[in-house]
Amino acid sequence: MTKGVKICLAVAAAIFVAAAVAALLLHMPAESTWVEITQDGKVLYTIDLSTYDDETVQTIRIDSPDGGYNIIEIGEGNTIRISEADCPDKTCIKTGTLQYENVPIVCLPHRLVIKLVDEPRNGG
Repeated sequence: MTKGVKICLAVAAAIFVAAAVAALLLHMPAESTWVEITQDGKVLYTIDLSTYDDETVQTIRIDSPDGGYNIIEIGEGNTIRISEADCPDKTCIKTGTLQYENVPIVCLPHRLVIKLVDEPRNGG
């Protein structure tokens, strides 16, 4: 095996290890209970999920400037998800409940983002 092949194998192994570590870090369960709901970069709501119990379910309808809408469901074990939307692909619904700090729920057609934050900002 030549020196060049050994270097290529070492680089490939390092990239593989870095990708595995990044994937694990991205999918670590969130510790924060604060959620921010933004549309067009403006904070609409800041919610502390820990104030909801297993019995409480709240829904919020967010209308988009283009006439579309999203229904956000909060509750059931301190969770938040988009339960209904009129966007074409419904990726925001398929995302399921918000679980990871680095993986928000996004509805691109309605420019809506739901993400976990460490602490609340002003607004909403």
